[in-house]
Amino acid sequence: MQRVILLPGMDGTGALFRRFLTASPPQYAPEVVSLPPELRTRAEVAEQIGAGLQLGPDCVMVAESYSGAVAARLAAKYEVAALILCNSFVAPPRHRALRALALPLLFRLPPSPAIIRYFFVGPTASDDLVEEVRNAIARVPARVLAARLAEVLTEDVGDWLARCSARVLYLRGTRDRLVPEASVQRIAALTSAEVVRIAGPHLLLQTAPAEAWAAISEFTARCGAAERQDEADSRPVA
Repeated sequence: MQRVILLPGMDGTGALFRRFLTASPPQYAPEVVSLPPELRTRAEVAEQIGAGLQLGPDCVMVAESYSGAVAARLAAKYEVAALILCNSFVAPPRHRALRALALPLLFRLPPSPAIIRYFFVGPTASDDLVEEVRNAIARVPARVLAARLAEVLTEDVGDWLARCSARVLYLRGTRDRLVPEASVQRIAALTSAEVVRIAGPHLLLQTAPAEAWAAISEFTARCGAAERQDEADSRPVA
């Protein structure tokens, strides 16, 4: 089985991967990584978790939204089989002036179900999924969420991603209301990433897990075939 390292969105808990894990094909061994809440920056997170993950050519990294910058650093430093970015970004997805709104006060209470449906899971999401998102956000201290949002609106890690040698797949939710198309195009330009568009909102792995796994399976199979062909081409002719 192939290891699949799952890096969560801004809540950092990893709790929202439950549906995605359930839909995993048998050839994969998914491992959920929670982001240490005591660390304020994604650079610190990548440094702390990198060595412990034992990343290598047998690993596929799947990074959701906020964790794209963590994955970019790790993929630049360690050799991995493939990097999958889901509704993610490597530069501020919205205007930097919005950083002024990154205040702990705004995160004291979890967002309402209406806001979660509009921005994260779509209008047809089940009440159970909406409640899971609310609970995941509520588990994270307000100061941590505010610091993560401020970083999202200021940090650019495009240079790290450009140094990544792994093949890159971008899973794009066609109804994502948080990450603009410009973020997708920036990543595609930096890495020649393949972009697969799947009908769904920002939390695509939670609302369309089977479709996401199908895209990942096809992509990693082609990566493996290309790797075997490269090895065959590099062998000396007898």
